[in-house]
Amino acid sequence: MKFSEALDKTLDDYGIAAKWLSEQSGVSMQMISNYRHGKQRVYSDSLEAMISALPTQARRYLYGLVSNDRAVLTLELLIDAASEEELKAAMFRIVHRVFPKSEEITAANSADVRVKSSALY
Repeated sequence: MKFSEALDKTLDDYGIAAKWLSEQSGVSMQMISNYRHGKQRVYSDSLEAMISALPTQARRYLYGLVSNDRAVLTLELLIDAASEEELKAAMFRIVHRVFPKSEEITAANSADVRVKSSALY
């Protein structure tokens, strides 16, 4: 994906306003708009300033889009978007995959995981 498309998608998906990014990075709103729409090449100092200003998750998302790293991007997005119950179910599956023969782990169902204290030490 082109940088302009990745920047535009990142700002949209994370609800980041160009005004906020401009204030945080020192890059003008007009330049950010030009970069987002592919009207101008991004200079290294502007690129560094914008990327540094992004919140960590948005920065990782942008990197994933630019590098086409779909596996990492998809897992992070799933985790960020998951409800508490979905996270509990995922953790249950992870624990059973990492410790498949463990008798120390019991569960009433995949959303209610109980780990005996002895399994933690």
